[in-house]
Amino acid sequence: MGSSYIGRQPIVDQRGALVFYDLFSSIQNVNAQATATLINNLQTSFGIDRMLGKRVGLIRVDHRFIFHGLFALLPKERIIYSVLEDSVVDAALSLQLEKLKREGYRFALNDFAYTPENIAKFSPILPYLECVKIDIPRSPELSCDDIEFLYQKDLTVIGAKVETHEMHAECVSKGIKYFQGYFISKPKTIKNASFSVDHGAVVQLWNMLQSDADIDQLVKAFELNHMISLKLIRFINSAVFSLKNPVSSIRHVLTLMGRESLSRWIMMLLFSETQGSDENNIPLMLMVVNRTELMTQLLELIEPNATKSQKATAYFVGMLSLIHLLFNLPHREILRRLNVAPDIERALFEGDGFYGELLTMVRSIEMLDSEGIEVFLNKHALEYSVLEPLIASAMEKVNQFDEAMG
Repeated sequence: MGSSYIGRQPIVDQRGALVFYDLFSSIQNVNAQATATLINNLQTSFGIDRMLGKRVGLIRVDHRFIFHGLFALLPKERIIYSVLEDSVVDAALSLQLEKLKREGYRFALNDFAYTPENIAKFSPILPYLECVKIDIPRSPELSCDDIEFLYQKDLTVIGAKVETHEMHAECVSKGIKYFQGYFISKPKTIKNASFSVDHGAVVQLWNMLQSDADIDQLVKAFELNHMISLKLIRFINSAVFSLKNPVSSIRHVLTLMGRESLSRWIMMLLFSETQGSDENNIPLMLMVVNRTELMTQLLELIEPNATKSQKATAYFVGMLSLIHLLFNLPHREILRRLNVAPDIERALFEGDGFYGELLTMVRSIEMLDSEGIEVFLNKHALEYSVLEPLIASAMEKVNQFDEAMG
């Protein structure tokens, strides 16, 4: 690759609130050089505040990196260094971890199989760790007593690679309180296969905006939905907009936002309200923000003179690609209720057309799929270096929403 870039995956608590970010590098092999490159990117190209927002990040390191003098480059309270499973655990490593812990640095044990052999191997360094990430699929014999053993060592236990809600439920039953894995982006579906009254009101407002209802009709509809109006006022007064003067009415809010921004907020509200956690930071919603930002930025990269209509389409393809995760309804049925155009459906389901191509590229970025990324860049004669500012900018917008919703 001509450029390295960083991805991140959320780690959440039992309520679904975002606690940590696990950081990934496009450099596949984790070694001292790869970690140094990632740290350099955090310092320079991305910036740690842009990358992590108000969260703590986990960075994977091998045993050799522990002896490098690079720890002072990042603020010790923002980073947990996650030791790889194949690291060599000896007296020298234990002494170095003990020294660094006394200096305030934080360490974890990266995704490892919970086996008697591994516990024996890592026992010498457990006193110097803050948390352990257990590879759940590779730990079939994991028991409640095992988790209790780790808690007695004052360790935070994270269940890693939790891919289904069944796996999540099993982890909870064993006492695990933090989780990382694909299930995070697939929240529990609503039991009844229909929108609730609140969801129906949100969908009605969205459809009014798409059908060019006049401002008087919109004001009346919002005023009839008091909770939605209150949330809108709270949002427009957040850091996302940075208004100099307070808003004076619903009409004022609608005028300030404009139809495009209002449509985006309405769809975002649908995501947040489904989760029923107005006070929690929802990883799925932040994933939506990241995806829509990447969609629109990739569009502008390829089409510098893209119209507002094109940008709006790119945005909604990104957002609608995740909406089926919210309801116990078929994806196409939800899109029908939202009066989605056929070309958007084809982009979502077949990866058809230009917007389908953009969506495929965004998914490749999310998964750090080097092959898929390379296909897209080669087709459009782009260098890898163009990804870095796009990814960083999207992460910054995610952090702004994280602050606004928190």
